[in-house]
Amino acid sequence: MSKQNESKKHINLQKAYNLSSPEDNVDFYRGWAGDYDTDFAGGMDYILPYQVATQFIKLNGKGPVLDVGAGTGLLGIEISKLNKIEMHATDISEEMLLVAKKKGIYSKSIVGDLTKGLPILDHTYNGIVSSGTFTHGHVGPEALFEITRILSKKGLAVLSVNSKHWHSLGFDNVLEMLKETGLVANVTEVRIYGDKCEADTKDDTAYLLTLSA
Repeated sequence: MSKQNESKKHINLQKAYNLSSPEDNVDFYRGWAGDYDTDFAGGMDYILPYQVATQFIKLNGKGPVLDVGAGTGLLGIEISKLNKIEMHATDISEEMLLVAKKKGIYSKSIVGDLTKGLPILDHTYNGIVSSGTFTHGHVGPEALFEITRILSKKGLAVLSVNSKHWHSLGFDNVLEMLKETGLVANVTEVRIYGDKCEADTKDDTAYLLTLSA
């Protein structure tokens, strides 16, 4: 990879971490959608979608499944490799969803802002998954209540949360609140990037948060 491409990759990642509003996300990912898979996912050896997918299938997750913050469909691809179940996608970026649609893995796409509520009826999905969405500048812990609203009574959610922001953004506190409602919650720590990643962030980790009734 050229130094120019390496620099572009790191600049885009830093910009993504520095986003502060839904409008910022829409504008930023509109410009990155076409190059995201090669520029970031491939260049950074981004294995977090695989981590979420394997956990969901390991815990016998069922469809229909909603991929929250689906982006270009990286998580959907990993799930489809393991099990052919019905999957829908939602993202705040229409441009990212258009890239995902071309991959033929989602039967439905929904443009929506998770922080403001999704146009989805209560308890619609037996499975909800998310990779790379719950982090600083993207989606905070308050959106977990929306996740539980649209999750079916016997459903399973597997969501990645950047471990650097677990305490600082209050995910731990919201998790305790969810437990009080009767939800079963578990947390495991996984790597975000694989062995091929040479960036300063190569050792970053995420928590896989699983929620079930």
